[in-house]
Amino acid sequence: MALLTWALSVSFWALVGGSSPSLASTPTNSDNTLGISLLYPKKATLYLGALFPIHTSRRDFSLGVDVCTDLQGGNGIQPVEAMLYTLDQVNRDPDLLPGITLGALVLDSCNAPSLALNQTLGFIKGFLAAQNMYHEPEFTCSDGSAPTFRGGHFDQVVGVIGGQQSSVSVEMASVLRVIETPQISYLSTSASLSNRDRYPFFLRTVPSDTTQVQAILSILRYFKWTYASVVYSIGEYGEGGYRELLHRASDYDVCFTSPAYRLARDDPDDHYQNVVRNLITNDAKVVVVFADSFVALRMMQTVRLSGQHSRFVWLGSDGWSYTTPKEVEAVAEGAIAVQPLAQRLPGFDQYFSSLRPENNIRNPWFPEYWQTSFGCSSTDPSCTKLSINSTGNYRQEPWLHFVRDTVYAFAHALHNMWEKHCQGKAGLCEAMAHSGHIHGRDLYQQLLHVTFQDVSNSTFRFQASGSGPARYSILNYQRVDDYTYAWVPVGSYYNTSGEPDLQLNKSKVKYRRQHSFPTSSCGAPCKPSQAKILLQDSCCWRCVDCQPNQYLNQTTQHCINCHVCKRPDPSQGICVDKNEKFIDYRSRWAITSLAFASLGIFSTVLVGIIFWVHLDTPVIKASSRELSYILLGGIFFSFIMTFVIVAPPTFITCGLTRFFLGFSYTLCYAAILTKTNRISRIFNKSPTKSHKARYTSPRSQVVIVTLLVSVEVIINISWLVYYTPSTKHLCDQMSNFRIRICNGLDDYSYIVGLIYPLILVCFCTIYAIKTRKCPGGFNEARYITFTNYTTCLIWLIFVPLYLSTGASDDIRIVSLALSLSLGAFVQLGCLFFPKVYIVLFKPEKNTRDAVMSTKRSSSYNRNSSYRASGLYPPETQAPHSNPPIFFLNAGNNQDIQKVPPPHYQDQSIVGDSHGRVNEVYMSAIQSRANNPSAL
Repeated sequence: MALLTWALSVSFWALVGGSSPSLASTPTNSDNTLGISLLYPKKATLYLGALFPIHTSRRDFSLGVDVCTDLQGGNGIQPVEAMLYTLDQVNRDPDLLPGITLGALVLDSCNAPSLALNQTLGFIKGFLAAQNMYHEPEFTCSDGSAPTFRGGHFDQVVGVIGGQQSSVSVEMASVLRVIETPQISYLSTSASLSNRDRYPFFLRTVPSDTTQVQAILSILRYFKWTYASVVYSIGEYGEGGYRELLHRASDYDVCFTSPAYRLARDDPDDHYQNVVRNLITNDAKVVVVFADSFVALRMMQTVRLSGQHSRFVWLGSDGWSYTTPKEVEAVAEGAIAVQPLAQRLPGFDQYFSSLRPENNIRNPWFPEYWQTSFGCSSTDPSCTKLSINSTGNYRQEPWLHFVRDTVYAFAHALHNMWEKHCQGKAGLCEAMAHSGHIHGRDLYQQLLHVTFQDVSNSTFRFQASGSGPARYSILNYQRVDDYTYAWVPVGSYYNTSGEPDLQLNKSKVKYRRQHSFPTSSCGAPCKPSQAKILLQDSCCWRCVDCQPNQYLNQTTQHCINCHVCKRPDPSQGICVDKNEKFIDYRSRWAITSLAFASLGIFSTVLVGIIFWVHLDTPVIKASSRELSYILLGGIFFSFIMTFVIVAPPTFITCGLTRFFLGFSYTLCYAAILTKTNRISRIFNKSPTKSHKARYTSPRSQVVIVTLLVSVEVIINISWLVYYTPSTKHLCDQMSNFRIRICNGLDDYSYIVGLIYPLILVCFCTIYAIKTRKCPGGFNEARYITFTNYTTCLIWLIFVPLYLSTGASDDIRIVSLALSLSLGAFVQLGCLFFPKVYIVLFKPEKNTRDAVMSTKRSSSYNRNSSYRASGLYPPETQAPHSNPPIFFLNAGNNQDIQKVPPPHYQDQSIVGDSHGRVNEVYMSAIQSRANNPSAL
């Protein structure tokens, strides 16, 4: 509302002949320039207002205002003529706006926001004059007529084209929104202009800086420029672009130096020199220049004066890369610029080249342009013979097609309104223009949905943000020959469907006649196996070598640990499996244990053969042959298990190891327990009981052993079902191998199969002690006890060694195999080698008398049998001097006498043909104990 009130007050002063303070403050030379306007044709039906930067401007510090200065050819005259050229095409088209002539009312903005604001106020004044004329009059002239503004043509303006710079467009849009007049800019790209709340009637045929920033960042990423400086100009264009750069830089892995460099057109030279010195001292070789042409070119002139013209790679926005003065061409060489899609306006070169001061009277600034270009007055006859092409300086601006698009956008929007309201009737109807005036809001709605073919035969339409399609040309400033420089198209950038697409022909891109550009980063490029570590609060980094067990993640550029069973490949790009290793028959540890086990197998087979050959001898009979063979079988399994344990781990070998580890021990000690239990039950039988001991036959003993072993079988089968055998890999971080082992070898689970055999060992020890007083042929207490003690000692050594040794070490596997072999050797040596020795080397002791000898068990005979029966050993006499009586059948042994009762002499205690002990002897002892007179 404040802006509307201010605009109305300004209009009031203008309508009554006064002048606003802002207009009055403009110097005289600017008044002359700004007072010129282009109106063509004189009697058009509707007019399009336009502001073009016909002249440049400078700041008059003495007056505190901007003043117009030099005429601009490319940026000023060419867009004016491009608009007129397009209007001629529109008006010649019979199918477009039939009966309606579209004209132009062009003003000079002098490329200054403050001056453009003053010029835009003319459209408000014309709007108010129209409202006063066609509605209830509020103002009248002295003669009673309705006042008009500058001849009355301003009230026929339906839309405005401009400005060129974003700062100019911002000032225009802020004013035109008051009267709801649509505005279309052909070159303003500031992202803030897309704000629909602040600028509800602003449109543009060029894309927004938002997508231009994305294009710039895509180029930085394409060339791997991760570190760059930023120079931006004060104003809506530069500051808005810088904000977008900072906002989106992290998405493209780009960092900018801090601080960025902010320049204004009127900054003193010292400030520009300080900025250039700072640019030279930092590590960034690439400088992003998001500034208007005046600031950018002034900075490059400062660089030229510093002698560092080849120091930088310039990456420019569209604000300065259209024109490059000769004095900075060497500095700008190699620069890359992003511009809205460059297209030639068809037919414009022929049109513009044909213009002369005498045939272009509709453009009031053309004579000045002619004089500036040729250095002679347009009234000079020799000057009129020249042509624009004769100077060789003419080059069509690549963005003129955007001016064409603005004209056609208005033309097609008006045509759509005409079709909607006038029902095919030629000319401007009342339904379309109420009281001769078109409502701006209705025209704006038509503009939002307008479509037409642009110069590339693509369909043009405004995007939802009010901007044109996101299409850019990538230009490279190159030296064409020894004396000529030019912007050369080298690629394009599109983002019309939301998917950015950068197309860059790298072979065409040149940096000072070279195809390679310098790098721009604040860290040396890292090797393929090095991680990039970003430093705190900086875009710089340092390179760190990945550890031998790490690989480099290409996405994050960080070193990541490989799995413990993996190692990095030679390039350290990925992790691969470590080489597999396992103990097998070629290992020196395996060879040692296999040799030891082979010796044990040979000894076991040899003992078995000896037992078989001497099967009927008293020593073999007294040792319970069936149980001895079962014991030999357990010993054989203990030795043969070494070949399974050290075999390559598989499902089968792991299962066999877990089953037979405890089974072999169980088989051995079940036989020993059964043997000692049988002897204990026979010889330690109570004298008061006369019945025969039960379950002493060979078959019974085998059944007992089977029952004892079946418990271990059930335990092992249950264990295998619950915990299925499998293999696994054990790895060490510092090792280059992964060890394949059986699952469970690395924990305590293998001890499960040894719990039951340990219980049997304890019972065997108890019964060995109980049978220590039996006859020598039957008394194996010393051997069994020694065997058990030795086995326990082996286990006491093996278990800590097994548990403390690393699972990846071969020692754990070998210790498991050697413990079985050692235990088997102890059993074989203690329980079988003494008998083998007697059989082979002491045959005189392999007799029934020697087997029944009591030399090894005299205390047993004295304390039990003799005293219970009243008999005494031969070295002692009976209390009543009875002759000594002996109860053993001594055979040919002269030291032992025979028992008097003749019916005992043929009874043998050594054993029958099946190795069973004759229990008649025990009955005899009991009878004599109960009836001493029988002696």
